[in-house]
Amino acid sequence: MEQVIPLSMLALAIAFLALIMRIHSYLSDVEFDTDVNRTVHETSIPVRVAAALITFGVLMQGAEAAQTSTAAVFSGLFVLIVLAYVNAYLWQFRATLSGDELTVMLPNFQTRTYDLSRLIEVEDTPTGTWGLRFQGGEVCWVLKYLSGRSILRRALAEAQPYY
Repeated sequence: MEQVIPLSMLALAIAFLALIMRIHSYLSDVEFDTDVNRTVHETSIPVRVAAALITFGVLMQGAEAAQTSTAAVFSGLFVLIVLAYVNAYLWQFRATLSGDELTVMLPNFQTRTYDLSRLIEVEDTPTGTWGLRFQGGEVCWVLKYLSGRSILRRALAEAQPYY
């Protein structure tokens, strides 16, 4: 129980880091967007909150286990790194739809643009993503639970001339 407060502070620090990253992304993207056909889709708030709560719960359980075992401390550090990455990715993910182009944030936090006129298939996976397959073998994974999901789904359905 002695480690609950430090781990709680660590969880708050991770949440604060995600908040700072989000603020930075807003400030770095400040521009006057005159393209009315451009929509930005970000991870929905319930998914973000659920990930943060699950992370907090796992950290609390890890703190309890770490009091009795040194192996639990090392495995807890690994789990902490993985959960920090997952939370940062969920808080930063965005897909931008602009005309016939879809720009998606990759797992390495960089963006890549895909031409929707080359879309061949949209696979609805049970893992919470849409698998997009393009001509030439390119594959893209887009989170399903986004703000404006219906707009993005409609655009993907309309952009499949090669079915």
